[in-house]
Amino acid sequence: MKGLSLEIRVGLLILVAIVLFGVFAVVISDVNPLNDGYIVYVDFNNPGNLQPGASVNVGSFRVGRVEDIAYRGGQLDPATHRRSLIRVRARLNREIKNTVHDDAKFYVTSTSIVGESLLAIEPGNPERPILQENSVVVGVDPPRMDLALAMAYEMLESISSLLRDNREEIESMLHAAANMIRQIDGLLTRHADRVDRIIENVEQITNETNELVAGANRTVNGPQVQRIIRNVDHTMASVSRDIDPILADARSITHKVDNLLDMLGPQQQQEIQSILHDGSEVMARVDTITQDAQSIVTHIREGRGTVGAMLMDEQLYDDVQEMVRDLKHNPWKLFWRE
Repeated sequence: MKGLSLEIRVGLLILVAIVLFGVFAVVISDVNPLNDGYIVYVDFNNPGNLQPGASVNVGSFRVGRVEDIAYRGGQLDPATHRRSLIRVRARLNREIKNTVHDDAKFYVTSTSIVGESLLAIEPGNPERPILQENSVVVGVDPPRMDLALAMAYEMLESISSLLRDNREEIESMLHAAANMIRQIDGLLTRHADRVDRIIENVEQITNETNELVAGANRTVNGPQVQRIIRNVDHTMASVSRDIDPILADARSITHKVDNLLDMLGPQQQQEIQSILHDGSEVMARVDTITQDAQSIVTHIREGRGTVGAMLMDEQLYDDVQEMVRDLKHNPWKLFWRE
């Protein structure tokens, strides 16, 4: 170095500075000449404060950078058939390609409340296919704090206008509320004893109701009710046990009747039908005779006819009885008339 001229020394110093500056530029720009990464496009409606050159992170690890942010104005993308407002071009390190899947989520966040915005990635389900180069995905928009503040300001402005425009009505309402509170306070003060008695009565009614419910529970769960329930269960079990043979006998009788009917021929069935028809006619005649007998009894009770007059007319009955007594004492009157 001592044998070199001053010009050569200055040139070597400048060359070393240029090399160091290039290395520093490569480090801060996350550009690796041996590994240039791959491109992924992310569509947003509002990426917040995300700027070109921002970091792309998975967790707390830097895995790429944002190269460009383009405004598309809602144009229809013929490849995705979607309309995008803003498209972010991100360059990701190639060594993470096999860990980012097609269901990965891209969203804008920051390292702190006032820190620089960055693009974060959730890699997605490992069982899903790998996200390919030059894929276009839809990102998750960050919360719009500016929009929230604008809406809050608009709401506060509306409330302020409402209070300002209805000041008299609000004052009147507040005065009325204050008067009502004063009246209620005075009412409670004047009738404090009654209020105490009402509260005591309510408490007493509550206690009595609780005692009544407890007594009802004791009665329901008492031994007598339990014994009745056991008796009912025993009776139902007995009925269920005895009814099965009865049903079996009834089914057997029905089966035998069916077999008997199957054994009868057409002539026997016709004779049975004739017998039943004759029985129906006999029952009809008996019914007619019964009705005639009832009619005769009705005539006799009403005193119609000779028999009815004799049985129902008391004077005639007395005359006949007197004549019979006279004939008993004077039988000769049957043969001799004075």
